[in-house]
Amino acid sequence: MPLAGHTPVHPKWSHHHRPVASGGHTGRCEITRATGEGSLDPVTGVWHPPAATPVYSGPCRVTLHPTASTTQVGDQPVVIRSGEVAIEWDAADVFVDDIVTITGTADPGTDGLQLRVTGIRHATQSWERVLSVTDDLTRREA
Repeated sequence: MPLAGHTPVHPKWSHHHRPVASGGHTGRCEITRATGEGSLDPVTGVWHPPAATPVYSGPCRVTLHPTASTTQVGDQPVVIRSGEVAIEWDAADVFVDDIVTITGTADPGTDGLQLRVTGIRHATQSWERVLSVTDDLTRREA
């Protein structure tokens, strides 16, 4: 039982431990957000996606689950692998559907991947910002 007027967790607990979490961010990534509507070229019929606005560029930690799941979208099977990307705790806000591009890593299996943010972990004690992501394996198998 803590003494009256005291808490069991020091007020600077997170401040002290954040550099430890950042030390585990051994990869580099960029996070972008689509802006605008995109357009369809009336002559060629080619779709031009909306411009991407940079949200974050810096160190990160990528952890992808080794197994994937298959779901049916319309009449096509889609293979999705989920995972997590951790970035610095004080990074700009990241939103669901932002795109994380892995730009530097020692693992050639993750370098260059584009992952879609599906969720953001929130907590009262936070040393890093943890994003839930998915990797669409279907586009690479085609």
